[in-house]
Amino acid sequence: MLTTSAIARHTSSLATYVRKKMLDMKHRNKKNVCIIYGLEPSKVADLKTSPTITFNLKREDGTWFGYREVEKLASLSGIHLRTGCFCNPGACAKYLGLSHSDLVSNFEAGHVCWDDNDVIKGKPTGAVRISFGYISTYQDAEEFLKFLQSCFVSKPIASSNGHALSMNTLNLVDNQSQQVVPDVRLKSIIIYPVKSCQGFSVQSWPLAAGGLKYDREWLLQGSGGEILTQKKVPELASIRTLINLELGKLFVESPKRKDKLQISLLENLIHLTAEVDVYGQRYEVESYDEKVNTWFSEAIGRHCTFMRCSSSKNSFCTSTGKNGRLCRDTRSKLNFVNEGQLLLISEESVSDLNSRLSSSNGNGKQHVLVDAMRFRPNIVISGSTPYREDNWKRLHIGDAYFTSMGGCNRCQMINLHQNAGQVIKSKEPLATLASYRREKGKILFGVLLNYEDGLNGQEETVAERWLQVGQEVHASTE
Repeated sequence: MLTTSAIARHTSSLATYVRKKMLDMKHRNKKNVCIIYGLEPSKVADLKTSPTITFNLKREDGTWFGYREVEKLASLSGIHLRTGCFCNPGACAKYLGLSHSDLVSNFEAGHVCWDDNDVIKGKPTGAVRISFGYISTYQDAEEFLKFLQSCFVSKPIASSNGHALSMNTLNLVDNQSQQVVPDVRLKSIIIYPVKSCQGFSVQSWPLAAGGLKYDREWLLQGSGGEILTQKKVPELASIRTLINLELGKLFVESPKRKDKLQISLLENLIHLTAEVDVYGQRYEVESYDEKVNTWFSEAIGRHCTFMRCSSSKNSFCTSTGKNGRLCRDTRSKLNFVNEGQLLLISEESVSDLNSRLSSSNGNGKQHVLVDAMRFRPNIVISGSTPYREDNWKRLHIGDAYFTSMGGCNRCQMINLHQNAGQVIKSKEPLATLASYRREKGKILFGVLLNYEDGLNGQEETVAERWLQVGQEVHASTE
């Protein structure tokens, strides 16, 4: 009979079993993998054990796996976890050992809910929680434990001569052997005027202080003040955009609206609103009238406000990338982008990914191959070799120069694709990328760039330069 006490016994039994197995997990150097928070198991009777386990994971070198990395990989395995501070910052600070100054420092560094700043200055900013319910089974528990073992526990790899080798999950080109590559060319230029909506391709386009002119200059804000993205609102992927520079207009279309929205690029807007925060970056925005807001609200099926970036304010840098390069922009003007101004994708890297997607298809299920557009790039190049762009530090296209900010950390958005007007979710290509492109909590694909002439953020001081499809791309590792 399904009673409350029977459910409590069942869920407590599952949690006790998993907790003990987690505490027994060791890296190859015998260091613990799992740090579990709360009362010590010895002080709690098994039948009174909570059906939830709150924990963090450590690497063999003692550094932390971020909770966002754990959540991201778990979702690819069909495991649903809760992460962050669980709307309880007091308990979060207590168990994570975060002082008041740590909390203030994290906030000043741009850490907010829903962002990827899961480890700051070597300390986790949140944790992971797994919960068991009455329909949970021991098979579910075993699947979760197998997930931890396969993704987070280091194991030696025996070579043919019997010696143990370490595993390097990120396939990077050797920096010492990297040379300037001839005959790499600009294949495509893509502009995304509205954050998380469809972009459009052009043959040529001007640059501005924020990167490509008008790129991600608009966004949609929800009724609760949250910034709407495809992560939360997949319907945004069906909204098409186009800018006609000669007419000076932004055109927006949606399958849910018969009329096409036309917005003047030079139009005087309603008023200057309060600042908004987009993943730690502060912006001043201008809003539109209710007619425009109604159009977008009907297009995505929820109330929203359409806003345009007026200016951005510099944020603090939270970490550094490979070779000491910044992995979050701190100097240049940013429109509504998460990190760097532009994203570069290599066709050869996409081809390598597709070959891995094809070769991993051993269960008879056909994988949908991806193209460069799946990754929402601004610049697509061709003529290089796979992942050579990983080690580029600087490049110039025509007379425009760019600085590499390091690799782009991918999320579940790249698993969304459109089929016959429907937004389809899958586990690929992120699952395959996670198998060979993980580095310190990130799944990297593509390179973030900043336009060097825009580093001072002063629009009026930037001489207008244009990118043109077919231009040579000259890259340097020095």
